[in-house]
Amino acid sequence: MPNNSGLSRDELFKLRSMRSGMIVDLQIHSPTLKRRVKTEFVGMDGNRSLIFRFPDENKWAGLGGAIYMNNTMIVRCILEDETGEIVAFKVKIIIVITKPSKLIFTSLPESLQSHGLRTEQRAQTRIAALLIDSQERSHIVPCLVRDISNQGCMISIGRDAKGVKPLVDQELELLIPNSEGDDISLSGHVRNKKEDDSRHYFGIKFCDDENDVAKLLSQLLINID
Repeated sequence: MPNNSGLSRDELFKLRSMRSGMIVDLQIHSPTLKRRVKTEFVGMDGNRSLIFRFPDENKWAGLGGAIYMNNTMIVRCILEDETGEIVAFKVKIIIVITKPSKLIFTSLPESLQSHGLRTEQRAQTRIAALLIDSQERSHIVPCLVRDISNQGCMISIGRDAKGVKPLVDQELELLIPNSEGDDISLSGHVRNKKEDDSRHYFGIKFCDDENDVAKLLSQLLINID
């Protein structure tokens, strides 16, 4: 889809890394109210608008006086799995609907500000791999490696993938094919998991020595500088 938003390719990637259901912080301001509240990101309507769930009015009363058409608000969120950054941007409210759910439609931001959380850079990838249960020594499910570093990686698994989904704290072996037709093996523990409408995402911390991981990654021609 063409990018008509004015955002750079990197900024648009970060915006598209926001997943449905993730928690965001909204800073709202009006002549009568100034407040920061939390709500849920619903989705992105192409390059036209962002959609947020209206904050719980049982927790934060009087928001109707600040969340209205043409007012602006600042959105903050953590892209922990995808880019390891705190992202903040300003948007204008296009419309607030009440049916079938109370939702806020906003413009796309004109720019983004971000601050890194990780001390170690992760390389973005789309490498097909296979997960093995380290205890049972059995294949459990195919996956995609979405990013990777000397210390760990993030994988995704399709909701309709055939196999057993891993559990948090489970020890796994990740088999990655290299250009020579062999499998590169990396072992680790599942540390966290998230999901969206189409995929499950799992953060894995490697058990192997960092130097050994670096040697294996070099075979994939991935730059982890």
